[in-house]
Amino acid sequence: FTAKFMNQASALVHIYTDGTVLVTHGGTEMGQGLHTKMCQVAATELGCPLKDVHVSETATDKCANTLPTAASVGADLNGMAVKDACDQINARLLPLRTKNPKAPLSELANLAFFNRVDLSAHGFYKTPDIGYDFETQTGRPFHYFAYGVACSEVEVDVLTG
Repeated sequence: FTAKFMNQASALVHIYTDGTVLVTHGGTEMGQGLHTKMCQVAATELGCPLKDVHVSETATDKCANTLPTAASVGADLNGMAVKDACDQINARLLPLRTKNPKAPLSELANLAFFNRVDLSAHGFYKTPDIGYDFETQTGRPFHYFAYGVACSEVEVDVLTG
């Protein structure tokens, strides 16, 4: 993912009048929990129960020009795109939230619908401050680095090996 164009993602978030949320993102779920993470991002940002957030399978008619889910950046890129979409919706809901601070998302969504507030948003994220020139070997290829360590304690029976 040192190619700058590979560091972008999009998402589509819909809130329905019953307070349920549908998230579509450009990542591929392959057992790493990506869909669950995207639901957690949306639930946190929208202030609703996780049980009310659902994921639609990745489809290019919802999120066009998706990129591979690889290099441990699927949750980072798509999660930030989901957050961007939720931020847009939250900005639209702010006047209603201000008037109804204790209202759950289901009530806010219903109010928004009857006040003609858009409850859908397309989110986009591009990793900031990256770019690397292989010829000069200068630049910043990644936004951050992750390190890990492992430790094992082993007991060996010297009689049996």
